[in-house]
Amino acid sequence: MSSQLQVSVGQYSDKGRKKINQDFHGITIPKEPQITSKGIAIALADGISSSDVGQVASQATIYGFLQDYYCTSDAWSVKKSALRVLSATNSWLYSQTQQGHYRFCGKDKGYVCTLSAIVIKSTTAHLFHLGDSRIYRLHDNALEPLTTDHRLWVSKEQSYLSPCYGY
Repeated sequence: MSSQLQVSVGQYSDKGRKKINQDFHGITIPKEPQITSKGIAIALADGISSSDVGQVASQATIYGFLQDYYCTSDAWSVKKSALRVLSATNSWLYSQTQQGHYRFCGKDKGYVCTLSAIVIKSTTAHLFHLGDSRIYRLHDNALEPLTTDHRLWVSKEQSYLSPCYGY
């Protein structure tokens, strides 16, 4: 039996009822020594439907996370590395909104998205989650939710994402 971490991955995304697909997802399975020092990174982002540039935010978020996470110090923990990268990308998204005409349209119109990411290192899965893109575990033919949606309920019928990536 191999002692190296191995995963099997399938990916699919659909635009649903929207005109364009604002989802973006990816995975990085590095070679040694990074698979041991950093693990495998998997991430999904979804631009919020009220934004015309949500797909840009979700793509930038995933590209940034999957590339920059592996550029952090090997001395840093998974948590420190991921949070530093996510914080930098969040700042960039926010600045894109503030520098363009979206700054006058409300924060839900700019470069905003949800994010769910997992870094699997050794025998531990590290979860990073913001918004309502969910992470589930498939076990014994049943789905087990590992995250809870971040929503602010203003009535029984109406809720908003709170917080969201890029705010």
